[in-house]
Amino acid sequence: MIESEEKRKNITQLIETWAKNVKIESYLRGYDIPSLVNSILDNFYPVTFCCGHKGNFDEGVHIEFYTYEGRTDEITSGLYCRDCAERYKKELKAWEVTNGK
Repeated sequence: MIESEEKRKNITQLIETWAKNVKIESYLRGYDIPSLVNSILDNFYPVTFCCGHKGNFDEGVHIEFYTYEGRTDEITSGLYCRDCAERYKKELKAWEVTNGK
């Protein structure tokens, strides 16, 4: 599972358990907990990577890959979460960019 999705799941479970324990669950609207989880993730994991997942800047992996299969004239480049970067390395034959090379 993608790390940021795992974080979201864990935080959601913690808040839901807390809401049940303090007996406020019945007062919450359907979007209250997801909204709170989004706020927490935005504060602690401020970067949204090119793949759409969240994390800290230093957790990202800069990769490049050919935009169109079989063509080498256009390259896509970006900062991706480690899980997606590893998947793109396998599926799209992406390569990691280090020190601007």
